[in-house]
Amino acid sequence: MELLAAFAVFLIGTFACMVLGYSLSWGLALGLVCFTVVGLRRGLTLRALLRMAGEGARTSLVVLRILVLIGFLTALWRASGTIAFFVHTGLKWMHPSTFYLSAFLLASTLSMAFGSSFGVAGTAGVILAAIARSGGASLAITGGAVLSGAYLGERLSPASSSAALTAALAGVEQRDFQLRMWRTTPLPLVLSLVFYGGISLLYPIQRVDQTILTALEEGFDLSWTAVLPAVILLVLPFFKVSAARSILVSCGAAAVLAVWGQGKPLAEVAWSCVTGYVVDQPALTGILSGGGLFSMVNGMCIVLFSCASSGILNGAELLEPVKAQLERIARRTDLYVTTAAVSVASAALLCNQSIALVLTEQMMGESFRRSGKGGLPLSQALGNTAIVLAAVVPWSIAGSVPLEAMGASAPAIPFSFFLFAAPMCDWLLHRRQYQLK
Repeated sequence: MELLAAFAVFLIGTFACMVLGYSLSWGLALGLVCFTVVGLRRGLTLRALLRMAGEGARTSLVVLRILVLIGFLTALWRASGTIAFFVHTGLKWMHPSTFYLSAFLLASTLSMAFGSSFGVAGTAGVILAAIARSGGASLAITGGAVLSGAYLGERLSPASSSAALTAALAGVEQRDFQLRMWRTTPLPLVLSLVFYGGISLLYPIQRVDQTILTALEEGFDLSWTAVLPAVILLVLPFFKVSAARSILVSCGAAAVLAVWGQGKPLAEVAWSCVTGYVVDQPALTGILSGGGLFSMVNGMCIVLFSCASSGILNGAELLEPVKAQLERIARRTDLYVTTAAVSVASAALLCNQSIALVLTEQMMGESFRRSGKGGLPLSQALGNTAIVLAAVVPWSIAGSVPLEAMGASAPAIPFSFFLFAAPMCDWLLHRRQYQLK
């Protein structure tokens, strides 16, 4: 009863933050206090509970380091013209009869480099939505295509904070986790290409307004060198360079390009790493301005408080009855189906991908480990369920914020084909490894 009351207060606080426009980290901090009170009432000392919270928070350190670097990266890629290069190239080669397919491919390419669904939606997504409106295309299908492509990189990009968090929770190297994601990607990716290619042929856009190309050409040097930071980020992990070092090298290359290639003052580039990049052209301000360390503070607080709460829930064994019930359900179905259900329920209740990831691992992690399946199968299940399925819940910020940035809404979710194909294909191809004996 005490735990239920704590969760009730936690959920009320989280929803209140959403309604009032406050950061979800305040709701998570309230939840941390509530779980600490439950632990005290069950006979644990405050020192023991603080130690548990500290151990949980320690698991977030690798993710926090990645988030700091991503903050720098998102600003530097804007200043160096890397994002502008991708957007310009995608729009330049876009054809009316392949619009939705091109939208998916452009979002996928950017997300592989960027690692952020919010970043993709706020840059290429905004432009593609404007083109859809001016050309008489369906905003719902466009939003679904962009959301699908954006979440491809959430699983695969070395710069993805979601991938870093998943690997940390499962206790595996991010590189090993993402190799698993690469192996489970080809089938849902091909099916998504067929889906968006078919819709593009059936419902071609009337015209593609390319006036944005002029603004990009006037604002940036779009020579081939602008793509180098992205190439570095994508290639280095295949040579067993860690995600953090790959991002750091990419940041260095982008900083050099921003100063010597784009002619930005060094002090301005350095300051943009903290506060975010501000583009000079008014036509591009709402599209390419942003990034920086300050933009990551809220996400860092959410990850830190989530992991600290996870440490108390795990150390004080507060969720053991729930875990036992879920394991019984998993024996009747399998671990994958149960993990998917828990991830959707977590996203529906808490409206946040990071919190859903942490809670799903808390609920299902021990069942994976007790069955001898280890961290890699757990990370694979989380990567193909909790990361992508958080975006199919209409009120979860994982999907609602990117769609809102594009001016789209919930009707776009059924057209987010990859978000449904990834978990379904993984289960169909690998369901035997998730069965409990």
